[in-house]
Amino acid sequence: MRFTRVQESIIELLKEKGRLNKADIANELGLDKDSFNEDLVSLENLGVVGSSENYGYFYQANRSYVVFAEILKYYSVENIMSMPVIIEERLSVYDAIVTLFLENVGSIYVTKNKDLVGVVSRKDLLRAAIGQDDIHKTPINMVMTRMPNVKTVTLDTSVFDCAKIIVDSQVDGVPVVEEHKGALRVIGRVTKTNLANLFVRMGYNYSVEELL
Repeated sequence: MRFTRVQESIIELLKEKGRLNKADIANELGLDKDSFNEDLVSLENLGVVGSSENYGYFYQANRSYVVFAEILKYYSVENIMSMPVIIEERLSVYDAIVTLFLENVGSIYVTKNKDLVGVVSRKDLLRAAIGQDDIHKTPINMVMTRMPNVKTVTLDTSVFDCAKIIVDSQVDGVPVVEEHKGALRVIGRVTKTNLANLFVRMGYNYSVEELL
């Protein structure tokens, strides 16, 4: 079957962009958004283009893209986060090392009066342990990364945005926080392991509803 020039343009556009709503298509092609309704209907009837009320139009061969986009860009970290491991900044490096290994985590969040003030990683603690200072007497706030240099996310941050922060910052995970009287309280954490677990579940062909 021969496609019209508009239909060919729509197909190539959706192949390139992944998914677009009607207004996006109109803007990209420089057309009135109601001028190609018949073209879209024809492409859908032929099974070349698919559509979703929430995610717009997509090239049918790339249907899996819609699932990934739905989960990664519209699925919040609230659904995959785990419990954070927290210590107060008055504790020593030794206390932090013991906590880290007992909890089997890569990072510990440091608080003062329950407010986030820093984060300490395995590397930070290893560096402190092989140094010259007495780790029983050295407070954890001497080796931690301090606020505001700690990357954080909130409950409604998307999985995609969270993963991008982790990759760009080259960290193992980030705390999930909520604001409390001008400060931040840690309510969860998202790590590379959380992200990997999500991909594994997706690999078992769970539906989006089952992943929620």
